[in-house]
Amino acid sequence: MYPAELAAVSRGRRELHELMVLAGLTSIADAVALGAHELMANAVTHGCRHQAVKAFTVKATHSSGRLRVEVRDPSSRRPFQTPPSDEHEGGRGLLLVDALATSWGVRPGPGAGKTVWMQQDVPGGGTES
Repeated sequence: MYPAELAAVSRGRRELHELMVLAGLTSIADAVALGAHELMANAVTHGCRHQAVKAFTVKATHSSGRLRVEVRDPSSRRPFQTPPSDEHEGGRGLLLVDALATSWGVRPGPGAGKTVWMQQDVPGGGTES
């Protein structure tokens, strides 16, 4: 669990990357950490804004040749992709996640809030960690 602060997003990205390297997933660690960074930043910027709970959670699981990262925030509002614009600095995060991940999506709850997830295939399949 991380506080809804942009500094926590960088810390979460670093910790996830380190965990992946320790688990032997170095070949995908950079791409997954970058995609997860975008999901965490969205949680802070959009998912925790105007909410009583000012925190988000990150969960990573590795099983059956796939790594899955889930970011949960207190808002039930679903994220959406916006077309990139030369006039706006932001708005490209989900496009980046879409390019980096094998798949991604959103599921409601449990309870209030939502979980935005991304999956990445692990080269060589692999074991669980």
